[in-house]
Amino acid sequence: METEEEQVERLKAWLKENGLSIVLGIVIGVGGIGGYNYWMHVQETTAAEASGHYTQMLEALNAGADDDLQQQANILLADYGSTEYALLAHLALARMHVDNGDFNEAEAALQQVIGSAAQEPLAYVARTRLAAVQIQTEQYDQAITTLAVDFPEQFSALVDELRGDALASQGKTAEAVAAYRKAQNAEPQPANLEFLRQKLNDLGSRS
Repeated sequence: METEEEQVERLKAWLKENGLSIVLGIVIGVGGIGGYNYWMHVQETTAAEASGHYTQMLEALNAGADDDLQQQANILLADYGSTEYALLAHLALARMHVDNGDFNEAEAALQQVIGSAAQEPLAYVARTRLAAVQIQTEQYDQAITTLAVDFPEQFSALVDELRGDALASQGKTAEAVAAYRKAQNAEPQPANLEFLRQKLNDLGSRS
């Protein structure tokens, strides 16, 4: 059995051989933790800043202040382009363009969201809004194509109603009625159920 002195000497020798590795391991470990904490701080700060610009953009949208909306949207697109706030900026710009009758600009903004968000929820929202714009501009076949993807169940009523709008505008009454009835029976039900009944009545179908 080793004496206390022998144990101390063996420890000294081991530290002499491995001490640098231990110190480096501690430094790297602490540095990693510090780097992660810094990264988290940056992410939180970035999110807070982007949220502030988004709030100002919504206030401008509600107030009809197009210049202010454009300014805040530009900041989000330039400085926070990798976040969902940039996609929300495109949606806000699309709304502004629709309100101003600039449908081509609205389509371009909505296509940006569809192209960037893939099958994320915002892409589905953008698709329904794009279809509505296309119906407004009498691009009925394009609207039906825009809606021809697998939407989540929550979008069923809206998608079927929009499809019905496109079909009704093309004079395809029977197909439009079928689409409206699907929307009428969807779960969850459409928010504008009374308006949907009126559309069915207008097509000569008892709701």
